[in-house]
Amino acid sequence: MNKDAIRKQYIAKRNGLSETQVKQKSKAISETFIASEIWKTCRVIHIFISIPGKAEVDTSDLIDFFYTQHPEIKLCTSILAENNIDLLHTHITPETTYLPNKWNIPEPVERNAVNEETIDLILLPLVAFDATGNRVGYGKGFYDRFLQKCKPHVIKAGLSLFEPAEELIEADDWDVPLDYSISPDKIFSFIKR
Repeated sequence: MNKDAIRKQYIAKRNGLSETQVKQKSKAISETFIASEIWKTCRVIHIFISIPGKAEVDTSDLIDFFYTQHPEIKLCTSILAENNIDLLHTHITPETTYLPNKWNIPEPVERNAVNEETIDLILLPLVAFDATGNRVGYGKGFYDRFLQKCKPHVIKAGLSLFEPAEELIEADDWDVPLDYSISPDKIFSFIKR
């Protein structure tokens, strides 16, 4: 299925959810992820900060879990580089303060740079994904460029409010597939054994 068509379909589906439904699904995603083995050998985890008003998976419970239960694991997130094309990465702590960027994405004010090659696991935002691990985001390519700079075996896990799309997503050559996608009820694995 064409990325633009699936993006439009799933954004409409997401916007049809109430704030309460998004919170409930996000909480279930957090619990499913925490109960998994995916993160347990990781030292540095990259996590996205949810955009207010976009009905995205709310990552605040996951962030709080790592801050309170596993302070030995370093968390980092992205900030938009001055070229408006690339993402830079910075460690975050419970003391980090945030300001919205030009897309209303909360970005850390304090900067403590993180090299992409030190990241063990990336929790990715997505609009939709399919049964083979292809994902659709907002279409700007930020995460695809970011993933190209990471070590080859970085774990890529998408967080999705919905199950996989019924039709396969048409992937481009530069698209980097997921290793996992976590929905409210299930973890989908795309790792070939």
